[in-house]
Amino acid sequence: MRKKLIATIGLILILSVMGLAGCGSEKQEPGEAQIIEVQRGDLIVGITADGNLDMPHEVELRFGTPGTVKKIFVAKGDKVKEGTLLAKLDDTVHKLAIAAAQYDVELAMNNIAGKIHPALLGYPSYYPDTSTVLYVEQAQKELEQARELMEQNSYHEAAVKLRMAQHDLASSRYLLNVPAELPLSVEYDELGIIATDKYPTLTRAIGFVERDLESITTAQELIEQGNYGAALTKLDAIQLKLQETHRLVKSISGRIRVSQRAFACCSGGSNPGSGAASLLLSYPDTSTSLDLLRQVEEELQSIQDLMERGDYDEYELAEALRTAQHDIDMSKMILKDNELIFRNGVPLQEMRAYNLQLQGARIALQNAKEDLMKTEILAPFDGTVVNIDVKENDQLSSFDYSSRTAVHMVDTSTVEMDGVVDEIDIFQVKVGQEAIIIVDALPGEELKGAITFISPFGTSETGTIEYAVTISLDPTELELRGGLTASADIVVEKNENVLLVPNKAIESSSGDHWVKVVIDETTGETEERKVVVGAQNGQFYQIISGVEQGEKVVVEGRSRR
Repeated sequence: MRKKLIATIGLILILSVMGLAGCGSEKQEPGEAQIIEVQRGDLIVGITADGNLDMPHEVELRFGTPGTVKKIFVAKGDKVKEGTLLAKLDDTVHKLAIAAAQYDVELAMNNIAGKIHPALLGYPSYYPDTSTVLYVEQAQKELEQARELMEQNSYHEAAVKLRMAQHDLASSRYLLNVPAELPLSVEYDELGIIATDKYPTLTRAIGFVERDLESITTAQELIEQGNYGAALTKLDAIQLKLQETHRLVKSISGRIRVSQRAFACCSGGSNPGSGAASLLLSYPDTSTSLDLLRQVEEELQSIQDLMERGDYDEYELAEALRTAQHDIDMSKMILKDNELIFRNGVPLQEMRAYNLQLQGARIALQNAKEDLMKTEILAPFDGTVVNIDVKENDQLSSFDYSSRTAVHMVDTSTVEMDGVVDEIDIFQVKVGQEAIIIVDALPGEELKGAITFISPFGTSETGTIEYAVTISLDPTELELRGGLTASADIVVEKNENVLLVPNKAIESSSGDHWVKVVIDETTGETEERKVVVGAQNGQFYQIISGVEQGEKVVVEGRSRR
């Protein structure tokens, strides 16, 4: 067994150095003896493991989709916090995909609304694109998820959700702030001097969304700075403000309220968010019927004008009558369908098909949002950027994006030692045991750690069976590097405050042990005394009985047989 001393007694008092005959000497020569006072101390028995330092939290980060590298936000050597945005691809195509998926969701909801009788629907007087509310609601959900992840110390996942919420709010702002409608949102007085906002609530809603976007950006910056407590507090404040934003945007949107009774036919079970309160529905076909009827009124008025003039063309009149009759038939058909639905309900198979279409559209929308996040690389943990293998405007093709490293990161604060232990000692090593590590490049520095892994399989590369062990190092202010050669002393036994004497003071024979105790320091007279010993390491024996603290024993200058 290779055992090594880790700690010795606090103070070993050397009283004198003399020859066995008792004569003094200024300089100790080989073979001379020492007189040592028996003292108490800690006896620690350790097993040596040799190996190298390793930094297990090392990752080569890659983009999750092909594209053009738009921006690199870090440089080699930068220390970053978990959740920091490191690099980004051009996401124009992905945002268009989200817009298309959002349209499919609304189209599916519109198909459902067309099967609900208008008596169960309500109509707003003015509304922008109905997606505005849906985007805000999605941002609320993602913000809540980000907050929960922050409380679980999952800062990387929280940062992802926060960025998704940011994208959703940006989409809502885009839909609210339609350039084509801006000139129509202002009217002037009779002299054309004083401008008045025709839709002040809409302008206010845009301001609220922009305010929330700015707050989310601040929360992201706090995460990147590692100020997670302040970021969590900021998220709480954003949640409250976002509720206010949601109420305002909802009040001006084209939200049609569907009664629970009407929507029971198409809610699709207990799918979260599928209830009446969460759906944004466009106008059903009833509005088309009303438009056709208004068109018929105009056509009938034109026919009346022709007949009053008396000089009408019979073919022109017949064509106008046919057109009016066609529009009347179309309107009646739409109203009849709605009446049948109202009186008889909707076939279950048809409504299930519409509901499946809606669920599929929602899944596609979520997938499109997740694909958008693949254009960004966020730091998965606190660490140091050790290399950047792409540059701005690089083209990542569908063949190499998944194999081409963008940012190489390592967590320098988490260090392990990978070592090996001889087969003779392996059964004394247990997970959780303390270890003291010495790095060859840092002589005189002691690092502490604990055993976290013991391999069940041995190897014989050096001719001796050895077992791999992993030691996790405690945090240290020293700047360590992966690959450094190190050795560890694994503490397998620790005896505190026990009597200690050097190994060379003990004589043994047939299982008995004794020491030479000094009787008279002046004459150098000694007596042999039998002792009971306990644990032993490379330098000391534990004395259980036979000598007392303060007594003096002779330590031979060379090893004794």
